[in-house]
Amino acid sequence: MSRIARVCAINYPHHITQRGNNQEQVFFDIEDKDFYLKTLKKYCARYELEIWAYCLMPNHVHILTVPKKETSLARGLGGINLVYTQYVNRKYNRTGRLWQNRFYSTPIDKDAYLWNVTRYIERNPVRARLVNLPDKYRWSSAKSHATGVVDSVLSPSDWLKDIDLKTYRDFLLAGNDEADSQVRLSTSTGRPFGSDMFIKHLEKILGRDLIAKKVGRPRNNEK
Repeated sequence: MSRIARVCAINYPHHITQRGNNQEQVFFDIEDKDFYLKTLKKYCARYELEIWAYCLMPNHVHILTVPKKETSLARGLGGINLVYTQYVNRKYNRTGRLWQNRFYSTPIDKDAYLWNVTRYIERNPVRARLVNLPDKYRWSSAKSHATGVVDSVLSPSDWLKDIDLKTYRDFLLAGNDEADSQVRLSTSTGRPFGSDMFIKHLEKILGRDLIAKKVGRPRNNEK
C-alpha cells in the first residue's frame, strides 16, 4: 500500500518515525542523545507540539506528539532535524545528509489505539535486544510511564491519569506481536491508525481522502 501525503490533524496524537539516511546510525554517544532531546524540547515548545512518548534508537527515533497548529509538525520536526544534522556534521567533521528525506507521520485514534502505539514505541529497545525491560532504557519515556518518574521531555498529559502505573507497566511488559504489526503497517502508509469512524471523521475535518481506494478497471455491467 502506497504512502499518502503527510497528514497533520490538529490536537490529535501522531506517531512520528524518523530514520537515518540508508538506515545508518544517527547517535554515536550519550552527548548526542542529550543534545537531541534538548533540541526536541526547544523546538516542540517553539512550534507547539506536545510530546507524549519517545524513544531514541541508534539509527532512528520514535515520537508520539500532538500538534497544536497546522504547521507544528513540519516546522517543529524540520527544525529539530536541521539543527541536529548541523550538530553531528560539525562534531564529527562530516558532510551530507543524516536523515531520510522525510519523517513518517501517522495520526492515532487515541480512544482505541494510543496504548498500542505507546507500547510499540517504548518496547523498541527490547525488540532490538538493547535491554531486557523497557523501563531500563534511558533514552525513552518508558520509565516515566511505568514508574511515575518525572521526565522533563514529556508534556503534561492526562491520558494516563485514570490508570494506575502497574496497569500500564503490565501492559508494556506483555508485548503483542499482532498489535505491533498493525502499528508498523500504519507507519509505512501514513494513513490514520484507528476505526473507520475515526478515519471518516478526519476526512471530514481535513477535507481529503485518507482511505486507500481500490485500483482497477471499472466493472462492466452490460451483458
